[in-house]
This record gives sequence, structure tokens and C-alpha cells, in this order.
Amino acid sequence: MKWIGDSLEKINDRLNPIVVKELRQAVQGKFLVVVIICFLCVQLLTMGLFLVIDKSVAESFDGGLKIFRVLVSNLLMTCLLCIPAYTGIRLANERADANVDLLFITTLRPQSIIWGKFLAGLVITVLLYSACMPFMTFTYLLRGIDLPSIFVLLTFDFLVVAVGIQSAIFVACIPANRVFRVILGVGWFVIVLIAVNIITVFSLLLMEFGIGSQLDAAEFWLGALGVLVSGLALIGIFALLSIALISPLSANRALPVRILVTVVWFLTGIGAAIWSIVIDDFDPIWVWAILHILLHSIGLFVAVSEREHLGWRVRQAVPRRWFARSMAFLFYSGAAGGVMWSASIIALTVLSAVGWLIVFPHMVTNDEMLRIAPLAVLGLYTFSYVLAASLIRRNFLMDRVTSNYTWVIALVLLGITTTIIPLILFFIYGKWDENWLVASPLGPFLFHDSEVVPFSLIISIFCAVFIGALSLPWFFRQFNAFRPPREKVASGSQTDKSGNVLGV
Repeated sequence: MKWIGDSLEKINDRLNPIVVKELRQAVQGKFLVVVIICFLCVQLLTMGLFLVIDKSVAESFDGGLKIFRVLVSNLLMTCLLCIPAYTGIRLANERADANVDLLFITTLRPQSIIWGKFLAGLVITVLLYSACMPFMTFTYLLRGIDLPSIFVLLTFDFLVVAVGIQSAIFVACIPANRVFRVILGVGWFVIVLIAVNIITVFSLLLMEFGIGSQLDAAEFWLGALGVLVSGLALIGIFALLSIALISPLSANRALPVRILVTVVWFLTGIGAAIWSIVIDDFDPIWVWAILHILLHSIGLFVAVSEREHLGWRVRQAVPRRWFARSMAFLFYSGAAGGVMWSASIIALTVLSAVGWLIVFPHMVTNDEMLRIAPLAVLGLYTFSYVLAASLIRRNFLMDRVTSNYTWVIALVLLGITTTIIPLILFFIYGKWDENWLVASPLGPFLFHDSEVVPFSLIISIFCAVFIGALSLPWFFRQFNAFRPPREKVASGSQTDKSGNVLGV
């Protein structure tokens, strides 16, 4: 039996120390105990009220379905609100100025810290799931729902909770002061509340359609594979963003993130194309396009706020061949390269959607063309706003605002042109005109069947070309500086203190 003990000791040595620490503190603390006890009480109360008050539950053929709806809603709300909030708050406290030594003075790698936090949250989620499973089994005995449907929905909800945990870790890793952290936390909480309602309604719809009876259909497995890949991609993206945020500033933090996002963009595009061909409809391509354009539009705000001067560690990894260096410029850390990378993905996405309609002309309708135009406007306007913010900062606010806050200037410009100016015009003329949102990236989405769309497209193209031309010197300066450091060459023979030539 000695080999068993040796094996367990080896496994114990290989465990992530962050997982061990988090689970040990969770078990010893009061938060987890209180949550589990309250969760069990809610489950018992729900089951008891249904069986005692509603006498028809035990006799009807959908009694189990009625109880399962309430139980799965309670489970999703508990896991999606409490566990990510618990994980994120703990990590945010460790990143506070008073406790910065707890996180940064360590031999652990940033990826070990992030994945350790994530795995600890998953283990706590599994603990809550295990407490809920007996009640789920009892709903099956009351009829109205089958075991495959129960397992499919619980698996789907578990994937959603995993994405929620990783998103909370990402929000906790954002460097900000206490006030901004509170604002981020409130925003995350509101988004999660909206997500809980959406996922709950979606789960109820899946139950109504009898998702458990479709396990032998190819469409079910294609949809399940798409959901699984999308969830894993979101987890990976949030994880790499979190790792980049807690990595040293001198590291090449953008490289793994941009490589993963590019691979995800390409693979999801292939999946959307296959799905579009199978159902003979343009909707999968449009959903793929709008998701990635929204993602990379946000990425433009992040990229323009990166540093403009590369450190020694990043420059040492720059390829020496011009072709490889040109490709690496898009993926390495740096403001100009990041803006070009995000803008390139947006342009390729729009061109792919247009090219898809050219290849499959039977999918072309007036509605499809009206849906593509707002996507182009969103990308062009975002590109224009972030470059305009960079121009303003470099020419007028260089001594007051660092490059890290370029996104703030971009948001101020966006607020002035899309909120303040339309409100001023409204108070002047006393009536609302939708054409006043012609400078808004979201205007064509709100009025996609009006004259705002062509005007916005023309103006956004002009702004992108004009501001892009003004920013060309900035791009060329950063591209020319994107070179490996030159090796220092001795200017002459080196001698020692006595005057003797060294190396002779």
C-alpha cells in the first residue's frame, strides 16, 4: 500500500497551491457554509410548498416539470451570483494596494494564479450542484421531465457559471482605484442579473421543446458543440486577458491574447459558414459577424491605450526578418499594432459577410444588406474615435494624460457627439430628429430602415480615411521602432589597468 501513499503525495505536490489555499479558506470561512445552508433551505422550502399547497402536483403529469423550473432557477441564480462574486471580491482584495505583496511577491506564475482561482470556483460550484442533485432526482419521480433533459440543462448552466466565474476574475484583475472598482462591480452585477434572466428563459424554452428527446438528432449535437466551443472560447479569452493584466508591464502581454482571439475568430467563422450552409440561411454568418465586430470594437479602445514604446524584453523577441517582423507587429504589445490588428479583423469580418452573400446570392435580400451596413459603420466609427482620441492626447494632452487613459478621451468624444450634441439640438428645436445620431456607431442599429444608415456609412468612411491619414506618421514611427535591439560592438581594443591588450 506504500505506492498508494506515494502516488497521493505526488499528486498533492502537483496541485495548484492557489486551489488548495482558496478551498481551505472557503471551507474554514463562513461564506460557503451560509450559502449552502441557505440554498438547501430554499430547496426544501420550494419542494415543501409545492407538495403541500399544490395538491395537484403529486397527481398531474407535469408536477416534476413545475418544481424543476423553480429549482433550476434557484440553482442558476445562486451559482451565477454568489460564486463569481466571492471569487472576484477575494482576488480584488488581493490586488488592493494594502495587500499587493500577497499577489505579486510570489514565485507563482500569473497563469497559475488565474487558473487556480478559476478551478477553486468550479469546485465550489460542483459542491452546490451535489447539494442540488437529490432534489432534481425527486422531480423526475414526480413526472413531467426526463433525466436526459435534466442533465443537458444542468451541463449548460454549469458552462454558463464557469464563464461567469472567469468574467468576475477578469473584472477583479482590472487595475483601478477603489471607486472605479465599485463601479465595475456594480456594472458586472447588473450584467449578470440580465444574463440570469436570459439564461433562465432560454432553459425554460429548452424544457418546453423537450431537449432530452433530441439526443439522437445531428442538429442537437451541432448546436451543443457550438455552445461548448463558444463557452470554452470565452473562458480562454477572459483567462488570457486576466493573465495579461497581472503580468509585468515589461512582458509581451498582448501576444497570447491576440493569437487566441484570431484563432477563435477563424474557427467560429468556419462553424458559422457550415451552419449557414446546413440551414440555408444568412443568420449564422450575421451573428458571427456582429459578435466579433462588437468584440474588436471594444478591443480598439483597449489597444489604443497600450504603451507606445516597447521595453527591452519585448524588443528582444522581435523577429529579425522583415516579413516575420511585419506579422509580429500586429500581435505583439503596442498601441499601433493593436489598433491595426483589431481594425484588420473588423475589415475582414465585414468583407467575409459581403463575400458570403456574393457566393450565395439566393440568401441576398434587402434586409440582409441593411444588416451588414450597420456593422461596417460600427467598425469605422470606433476606429475613427480611438484614433482621434490618440491624436488629441499626443498633440494637446501629452504632459497631462498618459497613454493608458486614451480610452477615456475616446469615450468623452463618443459621449459628446452621440449624447450632448443631440440633446442640445433637441432643446434648441424642440423636437427629436433621428438624423442627429448620424455620428453614433449604434445609430444605424436603432434606425436600420431609415436614411440614417447611408448617411452614417458615408460619413464614417470619410472620418476613418481622414483621421487614419493624420495618424499615419504615428503608425510609421511605431513600426520603425519595432526592431530587435542592436548588439553593442566594441569601438576598439580593450585593455586592462596596466595597459595590456586583452585577448592577446
